[in-house]
Amino acid sequence: MNTRFTFVVRFFSLVLAGFLICISSQSAQASNPQTGRLVVQRSPTFGSRTYLQLWIDGNKVANIGPGHRYDESIPAGHHVLAVNYTPRTQHQPTSMRLTVRPGETYAFTAIRDSVQGVSFRQSNRIPP
Repeated sequence: MNTRFTFVVRFFSLVLAGFLICISSQSAQASNPQTGRLVVQRSPTFGSRTYLQLWIDGNKVANIGPGHRYDESIPAGHHVLAVNYTPRTQHQPTSMRLTVRPGETYAFTAIRDSVQGVSFRQSNRIPP
């Protein structure tokens, strides 16, 4: 009986240690005081054969395909976001200015339309 008790105590100690390691690593990732979080997702009606192109401050950072999104940290401060889609169209990229505050999450949905090509809409639902 003593061996069984020792086994149970060791088992739960290992489970608790693993749990604490997971929690501490998630806290370290989320608590960077110099960044925010940027999420750009595609509208479900965006099209299955087109890719959303995303630029931040003039640098192309992603080609977002069907069923995918951009979800990365972004340095605090002033930025210019631009989107377009490919294959190439006659539309110029649509851009917007964004001021990122540390610890904040900014979520947008890219909508394809015939007038502007692509436009940003702030998302009401922030993805997990």
